[in-house]
Amino acid sequence: MNEKELAANPRLHRFYTRNLNEDPTIDLEDQSVDAVLMCVSIQYMQQPEKLFSEIFRVLKPGGVAIISFSNRMFYSKAIGKWKELEEDGRADLVANYFYNVKGFSAPEIVTNVPLPGDLPNIPIIGGLLNQISRAIRFGGVPDPFTAVVAYRNFKRMNLD
Repeated sequence: MNEKELAANPRLHRFYTRNLNEDPTIDLEDQSVDAVLMCVSIQYMQQPEKLFSEIFRVLKPGGVAIISFSNRMFYSKAIGKWKELEEDGRADLVANYFYNVKGFSAPEIVTNVPLPGDLPNIPIIGGLLNQISRAIRFGGVPDPFTAVVAYRNFKRMNLD
């Protein structure tokens, strides 16, 4: 989102914008936030290792980082590796970003989020029925959703 869109959100108490490809630092104090959320942007990050180190730095012990994405992207802006991979591979790539920073918990990949009105998940048939049900309820099938979630450990781990 751009500055104008963020400023129009009455629920935000503060925000800032930055091109994280030009400067992947985060202007916050060490261990100052409970959560870091990144929605549909990870596919464009050119320096993910530096960015995830910054995310770790600003998270309080026990804080959560949630990186979410769908199968959509601006193809011309996405990093090459992202374009080469399918959805599962993209989730693994983001999980590896967390693994590359010592001190994060093992990342959890979330790919199926139940929506109101979904049917019980019955192998094979349940998934198909939910897709049909969602198409009817929402006027089309929603984009696939993936989130990779990890926590800052309470004590930085040295695994060397």
